[in-house]
Amino acid sequence: MFKDVIQAKNNVFVTARERGKKVPSLCREGHNSWVDLGRQYLAEVMSPLNTSFNAHYNDSPVRVVRYMGLGIGGDAQLVDIASTYPTLNSHYPGQNIFDDGLLSTQYLERPVKVTGTPGTTGTTGVWMSSVSAPPAFGINKVTYTCLFGVSDFHLGGAYPSVPLSELSLVLSSQVASMLWEAVYDSTNPPSYINASTRQRLVAYNTFDTLAKTSSVSLEINWEIEF
Repeated sequence: MFKDVIQAKNNVFVTARERGKKVPSLCREGHNSWVDLGRQYLAEVMSPLNTSFNAHYNDSPVRVVRYMGLGIGGDAQLVDIASTYPTLNSHYPGQNIFDDGLLSTQYLERPVKVTGTPGTTGTTGVWMSSVSAPPAFGINKVTYTCLFGVSDFHLGGAYPSVPLSELSLVLSSQVASMLWEAVYDSTNPPSYINASTRQRLVAYNTFDTLAKTSSVSLEINWEIEF
């Protein structure tokens, strides 16, 4: 019996630019977890759907890596959001305890809208952005790239600075545009997670707080090495 472990290695590079110039103090890089759902996904896309061998196991629906989302949660969050950003705290409630070393992680802890309407119940928003397609391939790796512009996360100026600290990689089977209450459950403290509809992730990363303002754009490169 042969038993080999193929390790999916992950590296995340967040490059921040202000007025086109790289801002080293706002750049982040690190390793993340390819979580349980992601590991199941890799096994399925390597396996045939049936004896015709012309489709992979999860062919209905076909799921590919499509989105990245950002949040203000995670145990690397350095800011007291409740006191420093009271409006942001009330619109995106929760804790800051998620660890990117935990493979059972399923969601961003405190996701924030990329674009949309400020507020809570009844407000709409797009919670994730699409990666560039197709991605960049190496001999033993693939790199997914996602760009977030200067106006992203500010939602009409409601949050002049957003202390980002967590990042997700998400499959195309998830929905990017959702009502606030489809993501947060105001009756479910302290996590406030709406587990029935919140977007599930295949990889998760936390990083030191990055203050995103309307003059900062972000380029995120997420490498998966096999």
